[in-house]
Amino acid sequence: MAYESFAQQFAALGGRRIFGVPGGGPSLELITQIENAGGSFIATGHEAVAALMAGAHARQTGKPAACITIKGPGFMNLSPGLLCNSYEGYPCLSISEAYPPDESTGRRHKWLNHLDVASTFLRGMHGFSEIHGAVESLWSEATQECPGPVHMDLVPRSESVREMPRSMVNATQPDWRKQLAAAKCPALLVGTWATRSAWGARLAALQIPVFTTAAAKGALSEHLPHCAGICTGDGKPNTPEKTLLPQADLLICLGVRSGEMLSPSAPHANTLWFDAPGLHEQRVFPDNVFGTRASDLSDTDAAELFDTLQEKCWGIEATITAHAVLDNAMSGWDDSPRTAMYAVAARLPDAAHIVDTGNFTVWAEHFLRVKHSLDLTGTPNGRYLGAGVGYALGTALARAPKPSVLWIGDGGIRANLAELSLAVDHQLPLLVLVMRDGYLGSIRGRARKLGWSQQPLKLPDHRLLRVAEAMGLATWDAPNMATLDSAIQQWQHAGTPPALIEYHLAPDIYVDMTEQLR
Repeated sequence: MAYESFAQQFAALGGRRIFGVPGGGPSLELITQIENAGGSFIATGHEAVAALMAGAHARQTGKPAACITIKGPGFMNLSPGLLCNSYEGYPCLSISEAYPPDESTGRRHKWLNHLDVASTFLRGMHGFSEIHGAVESLWSEATQECPGPVHMDLVPRSESVREMPRSMVNATQPDWRKQLAAAKCPALLVGTWATRSAWGARLAALQIPVFTTAAAKGALSEHLPHCAGICTGDGKPNTPEKTLLPQADLLICLGVRSGEMLSPSAPHANTLWFDAPGLHEQRVFPDNVFGTRASDLSDTDAAELFDTLQEKCWGIEATITAHAVLDNAMSGWDDSPRTAMYAVAARLPDAAHIVDTGNFTVWAEHFLRVKHSLDLTGTPNGRYLGAGVGYALGTALARAPKPSVLWIGDGGIRANLAELSLAVDHQLPLLVLVMRDGYLGSIRGRARKLGWSQQPLKLPDHRLLRVAEAMGLATWDAPNMATLDSAIQQWQHAGTPPALIEYHLAPDIYVDMTEQLR
């Protein structure tokens, strides 16, 4: 039967999950074969959420996960989720029905050229094949540096679009060994490459300040004394990147790519840049814009670099002080996102955190401290409003029975609210924490400064708790920190069922305090 070999290959690689909105033709036939091979299918309400769930699940498990839909409008609906996965570097397999390239019947129902829609940001687009090794080849393409989604149409095609290695020649920094040897106070800034590299495991043993990009948060446990926190290039005066980084006499950047930084300026006047050899550029982001090209860093060179760094020792007390300066600057608001994040982390130390986008994301970068990169999932590169719901569902499914917490604003929750019914259907230990200020808060600060209208940014109260309760979620209203802490305890005592809590934030204080961070 058709697709049997593909399904068996998918299962052999550890693939167990496929998400989407099927049609009544080839997509449903493929799902049937995957189920016969031991996999399971979850139907989402919208195709984009299927892509997000697949990306989050694959990231957590390290195994293939797929999303599937029909041709034309189904693929177009899927594309925003694939774009978000491309932004964040989350691998997945994307599958859709399609017209064959030599369609001769004249039929044009739901016609769309899938290549025109998505070839500029996917890692690759291919026709269907179930020759031996076909699925392994797709998954290998999706997971190589930089990871991302790879798409397959359910029709054979001779034409394939693959992301090509960038054509420019990387820079050489022949004196990097001398620069590093001469440095008395070097600091390190690592991007997401650290979460996938062999050298990432050596970060914990260093005795110098180590920063990460927001996307690489958790590459080094943020509970270690030399973890300096997040560097975005846009931090305000009290952030460690502004108080601590100037004390360094050299900054080594490993895999710090343009899509992972907010500022296009080099974060330090004296910087060495390195990246993965043979790196494939992410189509969704332009090439490095920091004014210099990164040099290839081989495994041998990385070992030498870390051997030298391990001999350096400075900045531990300065790093602790830098965090204390920021903490003290933000401590005046009792019911802030900072206090909420500290309370949740204390109550749920083994939870995975999923952060949508909004002002609370900026707070999370500094105050939601995690031990591992898989403990936090989000959209730090794309800032994709509403994507957190799909990422939370995929993460909770992969991490259960451990709890997952989705941090989302009252703007982001509107996009995919109905999809939370999947958490009820599958009894996922997912806590949705709506950080409610009644506005699209991250935009409101700029509107206030420039005197622009705030009316388009205002979000009326649509009685979210009643909607969530009707969907089967446990609900709590938390107008302050005391009631939030009480609600979390009640959720734990209830056995961590799918739940939603509204945490109220004073809108004007929220904007003013966030502007002290970025």
